[in-house]
Order: sequence, then C-alpha cells, then structure tokens
Amino acid sequence: MGALPTPVPTAAPEPVLGYIDESKKRVPMEGGVLRRRLVGEPGTLNAVLQSGLPEQQVLQYLSRNLLDFDSRLNLVPGLAERYQVSADGREVRLTIRSDALWEDGSPVTARDAAFTIHRIVDPAVASPVFKPVFEGLVSVEALDDRSLVAKFREPYAYHAMAFVLPLLPEKRYSGKNFARARENRAPLSDGPYRLVSWKPQDAIILERNPRYFGPPGHFDRVQFRILPESSVAYRALVAGDLDETQIDESLKERATRDPDFNRCCRVVEFYNLDYNYIAVNNRSPFFSDARVRRAVTMLLDRPAIVRNLFRGSARIISGPWAPDSPGYDASVRPLPFDPAGAARLLAEAGWRDSNGDGTLDRAGKEFDFELLVSAGSNVGRQIDEMLAAELARVGVKARVRPLEWASFIERIDAGDFEAASLAWSASDPNPDPFPYWHSSQWPPRGLNSGFYRNPEADRIMEEARRQMTEDERIRIYHRLHAIFRDDAPAVFVTNASAKYAFRRQIGGLVTSPIGFTGIWPGPVGWWGTKAAP
Repeated sequence: MGALPTPVPTAAPEPVLGYIDESKKRVPMEGGVLRRRLVGEPGTLNAVLQSGLPEQQVLQYLSRNLLDFDSRLNLVPGLAERYQVSADGREVRLTIRSDALWEDGSPVTARDAAFTIHRIVDPAVASPVFKPVFEGLVSVEALDDRSLVAKFREPYAYHAMAFVLPLLPEKRYSGKNFARARENRAPLSDGPYRLVSWKPQDAIILERNPRYFGPPGHFDRVQFRILPESSVAYRALVAGDLDETQIDESLKERATRDPDFNRCCRVVEFYNLDYNYIAVNNRSPFFSDARVRRAVTMLLDRPAIVRNLFRGSARIISGPWAPDSPGYDASVRPLPFDPAGAARLLAEAGWRDSNGDGTLDRAGKEFDFELLVSAGSNVGRQIDEMLAAELARVGVKARVRPLEWASFIERIDAGDFEAASLAWSASDPNPDPFPYWHSSQWPPRGLNSGFYRNPEADRIMEEARRQMTEDERIRIYHRLHAIFRDDAPAVFVTNASAKYAFRRQIGGLVTSPIGFTGIWPGPVGWWGTKAAP
C-alpha cells in the first residue's frame, strides 16, 4: 500500500474549541514511528512513584490500568474485566482478565494488584498521585489469581476511580529497595508497548509489546523526545523531527502566520479541566496570612492575561476547579484586579516600609522572595513577570527564577519554595479537592505542596467525601468554593484552552475534558495517514 500524499492547505484552519473524535474517520495505516514530546525528564517509570505529566505520558503506553476512563469519562474495563461497588460504597471487587500478561509471558494477577496498592498506602513510600485516593483503605486482598477485594473505612462516591491504576509485578519488586529498584527505570510492561531504551535528557524509545492482550498500537515504535523548550519543540515539529507538541498562545499565533507550519501541520485546541495557578507556601512568613494571599491575587491583572497572553481563549477562575467542573460555582466571582485594595490588605497584615528603602517589611524581615517557574513554560514566566511588576509597585520584591524541569518538580514535590507558577492537569473527572488542599495531604504524604491548612475547609472536604448523593455533594463543593476564593490558598489564574500542534499525518485524535492522556485509548489509538520514515 503506497504512502498517501500530504495535504497542502492554502490557509491555516481555525481550531475547534469543542471536543473532537477522529477515531472512526478513516482506516489507519500501520507501522512507522510516532515522535512525541516530553517537557521534562521523567523522575521514574515506577507507576506508584510517578508525580508528573512526563511519567504519565510514557506509562500510558507501558501499563494498562485496572479500569480506565473513556472519552465521555465513563469507567470502562482495563486489566480488570469487571468491577462491583457495594451498596454502602465501602467495598470494591474487581476481576482481572485471564489473558492479561506481563511482557515476560507471566500472568498479571490479583496479587500484583494487591501488592501495588499495599505499596501505595505504605507510609514509607512516596506515592503522591495515588496515596490520596486510597485514603481510608482498611484492607485489600487477593482472593485468588484473578479476584481482588478492597474495603474502605468510609463510604465515598469516587472509590471506584481509585482503580484507574497501573500495576507493578510483585515478583520483580518483592524483597527489593522499592525506591531504588532497577525496574523503576526498566519497567516490565503489561501494556501495548515495551521499553527499548532511555537515554537521559534525550529520548525514551518504546516498541510494540507482542505479549499485550489487546489490539496492537498502530505505530511500530514510539519515540519520546525530551524537549523542555516549547520553541525548540515547535521548530522540530515544522522540520519533521517531531509529530506533536503542546504549544502556548504565542506559538499558536506564530503558527498562524507561518507558511511552513501551515503546509505540514495543524492546531488542535479545546477547553479541558486544567488550570494554571501560582502556588504560595502557606507556612512561609510571607504567605501565612490570608490577607496577604488575597492581596497577591488582587495584584495579578488576570483580565489582561486573558486579553494579551491568551487572546481571549482563557477563563478567569476563582477556585481550584475549571469552569466546566461540577465543583465550580460560577456565582463565586473572582477577586478583582485592585492594586490599591491590595496595598491596604498588606498594610493591615503589618507589611509597611518602616525604613524608607522602598521595600515592605515586617518584624525586621523584608518582603523579598523567589517566584519559581519551569524553564520551558513561556506562559508561566510571562504571568510571573506580570505579577512581579505589580508587586514591585507596592513594595514587594519577587525574583522570577526559571529552573529546569527535574529541579523544579523536585522543589515543588518537597514543598521547598516560597511561590511557584504551576499548572494543574486533570487526570480524572473527580472534583474532590481533598488530595490537593486538605491539611492531611502535606508533603511528603500528599499533593498539598503549598501547606494549606484551614480547619473549616478540612471539615467541609471530609463531609463531601462521605456524601453519596451527587447533588448534595456538589452543593458542599460550592460552599467550599467561596472559602477558597476568600482564603486564597493559591493565586488561581485561568482555565486556558489546551493547544497542541500536530503533523497532518497524525490522525485518530480524541479529546476529552481530561485531555489526551487521561482516557483510553487516548494517544495509544493515534495513527499515521502515511508511513513514517
């Protein structure tokens, strides 16, 4: 079968801000190499220890989950062919597929699942993604090779979502130092691809796994190139050395004017549940007072960010949800851009220029801090610089400091920062904010890296987790939303449209409110409309 010609459009088409589904558009061609981008080096390929998007993107090819979300965010079978939740919401039973194999030919068993979950809940193991969703686990037991039962202390409407979970092979980890096991960089696959090589700061190469139980991936190989700089990834895409990359608004505008891009590539844009925010360390003497945190929010000109950075393709948020999340209460209006009001709040909190040097101080300490940003995030850097400029006008020094990805994420995971520009990426549709904002989830236990603590918010989050009626649970989240707006545990910025650039030969894209990676088959279902070189 011959290669199909690449279409050469005369103008760049407008991206669609709705969801797209190309899964049935045409018969895919098989073979070739899919070349994808990673914004940073994965810290591990141990599914339990993963903490960021690079790990999730690679592991989606190597590890099937027990359960998965489809593009409509329904739970569907994965390694588990069926599951059942008890009427009281405290027990989940799963049955593992009989044909699921590890790449060495051994069966995937319920004992592997129990082992994985035991490692997640082990206090000595850092599992920031999964530990919160197994909060309150009483026991997990393999009844036989294929049957698993997990029992929880409290009812919780989202217990089944905890099993959107990749597994580890017990036999490869048992008796080893879990955090330092060789398999953390050479994982055993039970998914459609297996690891071929991992060259640090360069690339990770995968190939089809012949032992995989499901339909094979359309590409022979998947190459992940580690490219922190978005502009470098854009050039690689246009040159034909990369097939996809996430882009920001400035690169989207560049693409619109770039005839070379329009000949080879296309933009895909859609709203999802992600949002960007500036995390502040609530334990810091700078940000322990809610008045200061509100003031910082009021010094960020979010309407200007929407107009100028995102050209209108973003929505200002007032809490830790995107507007399309059921947790978001649209009646909770964002704090305004109000430098004069912010200055008054800082003064009320005791920050004044007592020595006349132009910088606010309190108790002998000047308001001078580092504002961290990932070196590859142009939008994050621009937001930080806008905030730093407004802070300077009221006498606060914020020094914007870019860090390469591994160093940046290490600091964030440890809570070792004063403030940092971050983006929250939804891996599931669960609106429960407990894993990110409850005081029990401070590092290293969980993902509350800003060390936020509010007893009332804690109580309401706990109440929501016990409520099995969806309408009532949403009402509880809406009460919580007002607290988050007024207490300002972070500077919530915008829900911007997700923007990607693809070579036109890549098809089969399906988008969802949790993006590409959080659904099945997601990127595993992409194909090439002509054979890749």
